[in-house]
Amino acid sequence: MALEGTIKDFGLPDIFQLIGLQRKTGNLTLSNEKESVTVTFENGMVVMADSSSKRLEDRLGNVLVKQGKLGKERLEEALDTQKQTLQRLGHILSTNSYITGKDLRDALQVQVSQIVFKVFRWRDGNYNFAPADTVDYDRENFTPMSADFILMEGIRMVDEWPIIEKKIPSMDMVFRPVVDAAMIELGGGPDDSIGSAGEGKRVAGASNKIRLTVEEERIYRKVDGVRTVQALIDASGAGEFEVCRILLDLLNRNIVAPGGRGTTPEADDEEGETLVSSTPGYVVVALVLLLSAAGVYAQLRSPFEVTGLAPWLQGAYSRLLGGVDLARLQRLDRSLQAFRLMKGTLPRRLEELVSAGLVDGSYLSDLRSRPFHYEVTATGYLLSAVDDRGKTQPGSVIERTLSPERP
Repeated sequence: MALEGTIKDFGLPDIFQLIGLQRKTGNLTLSNEKESVTVTFENGMVVMADSSSKRLEDRLGNVLVKQGKLGKERLEEALDTQKQTLQRLGHILSTNSYITGKDLRDALQVQVSQIVFKVFRWRDGNYNFAPADTVDYDRENFTPMSADFILMEGIRMVDEWPIIEKKIPSMDMVFRPVVDAAMIELGGGPDDSIGSAGEGKRVAGASNKIRLTVEEERIYRKVDGVRTVQALIDASGAGEFEVCRILLDLLNRNIVAPGGRGTTPEADDEEGETLVSSTPGYVVVALVLLLSAAGVYAQLRSPFEVTGLAPWLQGAYSRLLGGVDLARLQRLDRSLQAFRLMKGTLPRRLEELVSAGLVDGSYLSDLRSRPFHYEVTATGYLLSAVDDRGKTQPGSVIERTLSPERP
């Protein structure tokens, strides 16, 4: 199977889904103006990934050094050995006991995942899949990742990155802790962690301390007002997406705050703090309450009108709302396909997508809080937006026909 084209014509989720379903072996090359990424598959499973911008082994060695698991001198020794023997860097590091086998496996998993998930954020580029009988990868230290897992995580990341980028627009940002470390309480498991970007939970313990999960606490302890976001990612050993999600959650919960860029806080932030501190607190609160009351009153009179928007612009605003609703329907469409890949069947209700972690609950309705219509048909399913009377909105229908092999 030769597969090539542009990402705009055939999206990455479709490419990964096709390779996974057909259990293909070979190399998928993705390229744009900035870099080229090669993802290696074996029997439909991702087993390797590399990038032209920074080789996997270079990235692996640097991250292990930044995590404090490998000294620079030993890395240089291992690189010299690699030049002489042409062995994999990971093999050299583990056989010489420079790092543990677990350290190597964890680092490889994170680095390959980051390379793969990064391409899901590309807006354009070309792809080419070259089939092969066999592929070479570190079978001893890397656990293959299923295409279904890549698809589910990739879609989730694409959906949540725009929310993250609003608060964390650059990896050069620095955050500082604003809560006393003594107020942090470790507790809870993955269920207490954040569900989707911007929806963090504060679970109060018996002592009214701020409870963080193990992953959140580990990132919080590294926030020092000096490290950039990229430095936190490198030092944590976790993926870029997961670290940024946790930072956003801590930011929304007022546990950390922006501290500028690089090692020098932004002057604008300092000036802003001085201005606010010179204004009596009760005056600021009164102004905020007054403006809020005015906004609520205006919205009660016309709940779906933008305050101050000229009447001749209302049509454009309505079209904008329709565009957002259509984007949500398309997101549900992709989630339904991912659910079918995972479960082998379609969900009876859209709420099952939320339970499966494929979509946030807010996507089940339009911006006016009207639930989307979902119906399983004899050949697939039907998705659409409806008005207040339950009638289908023009141009909002997504009708998907599925193959009979996977009902």
